[in-house]
Amino acid sequence: MHTAADTIVTRLQAVDTAVTALKARRERDPETLGDKILLFALPTIAGVAIGRIMQSVWSGVERRCIAGGNTKATTSLIASLSRTAISAAVAAVTNQLSSMAAQAIVNKHHH
Repeated sequence: MHTAADTIVTRLQAVDTAVTALKARRERDPETLGDKILLFALPTIAGVAIGRIMQSVWSGVERRCIAGGNTKATTSLIASLSRTAISAAVAAVTNQLSSMAAQAIVNKHHH
């Protein structure tokens, strides 16, 4: 026959096993919630900022071309492809550099 004490001990052992498993999982992944947020947020914020800057640059280029009477420079397929390629390259470099910077900050925090 199981007594109430045996049931309580069994349940406590189950809780202990679960806590031990969580601790082991935590030790395998030393990044804190703050680290994970930084690894996500820094590249995202940098990407948004660079996107806005690139948008401002292209708007300024278009205004100057239109003011100079050169509307073909802003509407041609080659101009659009060039803007797209340059923007994509800048975004890729920004993403890579900001991801590396965020990882370096996290690594420095852990050492």
